[in-house]
Amino acid sequence: MKSFISLALLATGALSAQSICPFNYPVFINSTQSHSGLIYTVVSNTAATNNHAFQLRTNPNFEGGFYVGLDAISPVLLTNLDNSAIKAQARNEINQLYDLGPTAYLNQRDEANGTHRYTVGFANATIWPGEVEAQWYLVGGSPDGTYNLFHEEPTEIVNGFILCQADHDLGPGPWYQLFYNTYSETPVEFPNCEYIGVRTTVAPTIYNGECDIGGFVAT
Repeated sequence: MKSFISLALLATGALSAQSICPFNYPVFINSTQSHSGLIYTVVSNTAATNNHAFQLRTNPNFEGGFYVGLDAISPVLLTNLDNSAIKAQARNEINQLYDLGPTAYLNQRDEANGTHRYTVGFANATIWPGEVEAQWYLVGGSPDGTYNLFHEEPTEIVNGFILCQADHDLGPGPWYQLFYNTYSETPVEFPNCEYIGVRTTVAPTIYNGECDIGGFVAT
């Protein structure tokens, strides 16, 4: 038996109210499959991060690798969900999605008193980590096309997302890094971090290149 514990909250209408882009909601999203294009936003108690879309930030230490975070320069993360794997996507000039290659993974960064903290990143699975991680699910759903993102864990493991002020790769400017953590009893409080929810929404449609959410769009 598996448990799915999320810290995400539904905030109906928040994304559509802030975007001039026309949204293209499907009637139904399969919990493990969506080829409509998905963006991911923060649900937090901090004004500087709440409702901001996650971005792919280049990992300077790993060719073809990316961190997931928030900064002032990186493109917005746009994905498909394919058999419980999250795959980075791009759009061309006529609004067609295509696979960029990198797939979401979790890589343990540290452990303290039973709390494990994992970096959320993207990389080409043929290079590293060598195996596609396929334990991601969408749950819920609301009239504005918003869903909650979950990761599968054993029943006794509590899990969730945390957002931390980054302490590395600060050359391009300060940024926030997304982590995923698990624990069985009392979680460790990491400095300069807060527990957040990750909200998943079908991305805006781009018409003639004029409506751009900041993601990868071919020129």
